[in-house]
Amino acid sequence: MSAATDWKAQLAKFIKIAAAADPELEKFAKANVAAIESAVAGRGPDASTAEPQAGARMVVNIAAVHVPAFCEASRRKEPKPYKNGYDLGNYRIGDPPPGESLKSREIVDRALPLQNKQRADNVYFGAVELNGAGIRFYGDVCLVLDRDALPGDTTVILDRNSYDLIRAPIREAISGKSPELQDQARKDEALKLRGIWDRDLGTMTGLKTLQALGLRARRYTTGQISEAVRDDEDYMEVLKIDSFGTDRLQEARISAAEAAHDALTGDRLRSRCAPRMEALIWRERRRRAEEELRRNRVRVRVVTTSGRTKD
Repeated sequence: MSAATDWKAQLAKFIKIAAAADPELEKFAKANVAAIESAVAGRGPDASTAEPQAGARMVVNIAAVHVPAFCEASRRKEPKPYKNGYDLGNYRIGDPPPGESLKSREIVDRALPLQNKQRADNVYFGAVELNGAGIRFYGDVCLVLDRDALPGDTTVILDRNSYDLIRAPIREAISGKSPELQDQARKDEALKLRGIWDRDLGTMTGLKTLQALGLRARRYTTGQISEAVRDDEDYMEVLKIDSFGTDRLQEARISAAEAAHDALTGDRLRSRCAPRMEALIWRERRRRAEEELRRNRVRVRVVTTSGRTKD
């Protein structure tokens, strides 16, 4: 059985190899790691205290069309306002019936390195985000959980998308084993990806950022750090136990691209230059989603930059 990764040792090893005995590169690498850890904690590059609304958060992306139902379930105090695939009946725990095979999500979930005997059907997946609008592939509205929504001493994070457990090259390392050993081999690989939010997040984001940006004799900016922490669909995954409602949100975010497209659609409509029908549909869905979120007293913000801003 594999042991969990010592992320501090992993980071130190990476810096030593990447710096290649260049003392200046090593010096800047350590300074940049400190800057990354500060950004994750919500501190600016020259600040000693954290801003309450800043720092790394768990985010989930949801299609605007589903936001009203989420808000309504939150108002009704339903036990699971935000639903995962098990709540929706798409997946199940246990072996499949004869003649059927496990779905990809079910294979991955069998390997998740959960704590305290938690079950995969009570896991709600998210991504670590600093200043962006999450992962557009999963939905155009980014829900940002507040700092207190996660028990930081027990919440599991993975240094990548858990679906990588069934993708190359991990897939090939596991598929070479006998079928009865593959489940355990996948669990061993998942354990190597695991960290705990409070203990490991700063170090894990430091390693991911250095790997993405490379070592150089320059300081990283907050924007560069933010984009490296969640680069397109390359993110660190959060395994949150239990669902949540709008009362656990810090805010909701919409990307500048979506806001600009909706504004252009409105301009075309007013100028009698007919916009595409799907543009009108999505514009209306986002308008209603924002209306419902504000009804539940959730701030909705358009993300225009990944760097620091001044009010």
